[in-house]
Amino acid sequence: MIRNLQILFVAISSLVYQPLAYGAEEAEGGQHQKGEAGHSAEGSEAREVHLTPEQRELLSVQTVTVPRGRADNIVTAPAEVHYVPDRVADVGPLLQGKLTRLAVDLGDQVEKGQLLAALNSVELARIRSRLNSLNARKEAATAEYQREKQLRSESFTSEEEFLDAKAAYLEITAEYDSIREQLEVFGSDSSGSDSSLAQYALRSPIQGRIERMDARLGQTLSSSDTPFTVADTSVVWVMLQVAETDIGRVSVGDEVQVFSKSVADRFHTGEVSWISNELDEETRTIPVRVVLESPNGDLRPNTYAKARVMTQSAASLPLVPHDAVQTIDDESVVFVPGNEGGAYKAVPVTLGKEANDWIEIKSGISANTEVVSVGAFDLMSAITASGRSAAHGH
Repeated sequence: MIRNLQILFVAISSLVYQPLAYGAEEAEGGQHQKGEAGHSAEGSEAREVHLTPEQRELLSVQTVTVPRGRADNIVTAPAEVHYVPDRVADVGPLLQGKLTRLAVDLGDQVEKGQLLAALNSVELARIRSRLNSLNARKEAATAEYQREKQLRSESFTSEEEFLDAKAAYLEITAEYDSIREQLEVFGSDSSGSDSSLAQYALRSPIQGRIERMDARLGQTLSSSDTPFTVADTSVVWVMLQVAETDIGRVSVGDEVQVFSKSVADRFHTGEVSWISNELDEETRTIPVRVVLESPNGDLRPNTYAKARVMTQSAASLPLVPHDAVQTIDDESVVFVPGNEGGAYKAVPVTLGKEANDWIEIKSGISANTEVVSVGAFDLMSAITASGRSAAHGH
């Protein structure tokens, strides 16, 4: 732990920063234009920190897009992460069989239709054998029907013989098609050689990741067993439980910040996509759904989270997380990405109300600006440390 703190201190101490004019280019004659905050660039220089790739990895600086709202009009609610119903599948055989092969492992990414396991099924062998027998009978019935049809057209056979041949052909064809459709429902090929009539191929119905695999070689699985769970967690549902007293302020389309308890230092942004009409009588809350993208998989289904709904009002302002605002030379600033990778500028801002861990920004930045939400303190420390070093050098 001490070693890690020493590395972090060295990283912050070694950061390079450059003072840059804030707000606009220096005008002709040495005049500076005023920035959005109304400060003169002469009295308020923006600072820029340049991080090396190693420092970026160590400091884990993260940014967030600034939403609009009012700090005292944010609705907070507990939440739970869920699988999207059509992106998760419990997979098992539809026929009893003995497991002979495992083709995947936990954590494997699989495509739709990819083999998960192979089984030997006596029942499947019986059905395939029946299909092969019907196929031979169908070929004979087809030939007989075509022959009688030709003879009937030439008046060399009776109507009764022709109709008997046609009925036999239609009966065999219907039974054959029925058995073939059964095999398709079972998720197995309708064909099979004499040596592999019992082989059952268990395949994934969706693209995703193997999240559960309760199976072992030699195990007999029944049609009610689902030993595999395949899930695509790149998109999840987050279900909020909004208090009855707050639901009137929440609307479809409101921006939502979701904080996972397993990743407490950052949040995911989405929108309210559905609000239930039904009240839970025990908790006096109403379910609200947010659909979120989670490409890194850090929003884990069945885990708890905390959500903040940025309810809208006519007088909404840009909002930044509390930790995004730092103080340099008695001036409030936020950090925004610079023009090159690893560069961050300190931009002076005028603060409004603070509530629910959010701060309103009256001027200095606009909504939809990218600001540093995690790591702003480290960037501020680097600038103030560099300033002290410069002062000691005189």
